Amino acid sequence: MKLIKAILSDILSFFERIISYCFWNFKGVRITFSCQVSRKAIIEEGCVFSGHTIITENAKIGAFTYGYNVNINNAIVGNYCSLAPDVKIGLDEHPLDKTSTHPHFYPKMEQKKAVIGNHVWLGANAVVLSGIQIENHSVIAAGAVVTKNVNEYEIVGGVPAKIIGNRDKNATK
Repeated sequence: MKLIKAILSDILSFFERIISYCFWNFKGVRITFSCQVSRKAIIEEGCVFSGHTIITENAKIGAFTYGYNVNINNAIVGNYCSLAPDVKIGLDEHPLDKTSTHPHFYPKMEQKKAVIGNHVWLGANAVVLSGIQIENHSVIAAGAVVTKNVNEYEIVGGVPAKIIGNRDKNATK
């Protein structure tokens, strides 16, 4: 019986993926079949996601943002953002004041949204924690773990991320 339930679950997941693929591509959001994108997410036209991207129903993504193998949850991402491979934004937090951090042992926590501005570049393997705000035109270096807010035009990197430079505010398009 367990095997039959598992097979039926896999079949339903397969059909959900087909429906999601058609839904988003029809709306002008290009996703590949390997992506898992909730139809309850809010994604503007012109976005492109590929690889094994996961976008949950708690995500809102602006126009022309793109990414490969990204994981976006509890987040608002602006327009024209560049998300390098394996970026993770707004993943669920776990309580540290409990005996166990496993969700079975504590009530569901309210998760804060990460907010990413417009024209932000997040390098490969960058992690943005829930509740963090990254302002417009910022750059997050590859492998950074962003634990504090990032101001406009700042370049941050490291674990935890620290300011390593600033972009030219007067740069031309």
